[in-house]
Amino acid sequence: MHLHIITSGNIKKLKTSSLASDRLRLDYIYEAAKQIGYEVTGGNSLLNADIYFFSAMTKEIDEKIILELKKYIKLKERYLIVDYVDDWLSNSQSKIKTIYEQLINLGATFTVPTEGLAKQLESYVKQVLIIQDGIDKIPNIKPKLLKNKIKNVLWHGHPSNIFSLIRIIDEELVDLDFNLHLVSSNKSAEILTKSNFNKIPKCKIYFHNWNLKKIVEVSRNCDFAILPVNKKWASENRLITTFRLGLPIIAETINSYKKFSEFYSDFKKDEIIEIFKNPQKSFHQVERAQKIISQNYNQKKILDLWKQSLSKK
Repeated sequence: MHLHIITSGNIKKLKTSSLASDRLRLDYIYEAAKQIGYEVTGGNSLLNADIYFFSAMTKEIDEKIILELKKYIKLKERYLIVDYVDDWLSNSQSKIKTIYEQLINLGATFTVPTEGLAKQLESYVKQVLIIQDGIDKIPNIKPKLLKNKIKNVLWHGHPSNIFSLIRIIDEELVDLDFNLHLVSSNKSAEILTKSNFNKIPKCKIYFHNWNLKKIVEVSRNCDFAILPVNKKWASENRLITTFRLGLPIIAETINSYKKFSEFYSDFKKDEIIEIFKNPQKSFHQVERAQKIISQNYNQKKILDLWKQSLSKK
């Protein structure tokens, strides 16, 4: 059997990609297919394959690819899996919505990382499989009390998440003095430096270019982390990574975060003040979250789910 992954990324470098959808989803289906014994190829150019896996949408994937894909699917009755990680079908003005609608018309099976996103698809798609994100390959770090006079605060993420950070430091955190350590790509730094704030934030911003080793390195000198969110149906992967770094967290609650809500603080004034003064009071919650993550986010279990999705051919 031959699996072709439609992606703009390099399938041999998925483990180190800055895109969570590459590291925590594509790399898993790539590994699952290899373990089954499939031939696996990838790229924007289509090859004659038995199964096509359409990865998370990027600007390099357009309607030309869909037209080519239609020929393979309709004429040769190939199996099509679409990984759907953002709620594009709810955006009536989106060109991407049109692409997903065409994929639905081709009879695709959709995979999603969260139950909430699966419910959003109920009225559109016949077959939806929930396969949670994998976990980043980093150590589980024990929380540690630091003696930083001015608190060091971690934020990490893709540039698509930067606008939620800008909102938070322009509003809830604008008058607080702290060092914000931002681990992301150059695009995030560019967006942040060009932003117009209602009031100049007091925090000092330190930029670190993204990679997993850098996140671990920077986190070791951070007192806690902040995770504002601007994607209602995003997965919990950033929250999980941050807990595994051993850091107390201030986060906004979205659907996928609810099961961890007792383990982090909200962006409420009293909770913000408390975590700035006494981050160590949250260490027990962090350790409890780490224990749950170790039990429920098992690499073998996730690989088995991807193998099952491939076997439905």
